[in-house]
Amino acid sequence: MKEDKKLSRLPMEVKVEMAMKQAVAKAIAENKRLGIPVAVWQDGKVMHVTPEAPGVSEPKATYRISNKKKLR
Repeated sequence: MKEDKKLSRLPMEVKVEMAMKQAVAKAIAENKRLGIPVAVWQDGKVMHVTPEAPGVSEPKATYRISNKKKLR
């Protein structure tokens, strides 16, 4: 319950980024489990690499709250 309250106070853009990172990590894990290459954007091109390749895992993210006013 406390975690839900903390999440509800975060700005929408932070929640969206967190959800996208979770979805990417889930997709990479699924592709790894099935042995399917992962499509990544590299040097202006789409490349298919194995999920075990270096740099395919989801990087750590830093979240910060913007001082901008929310649009309503």
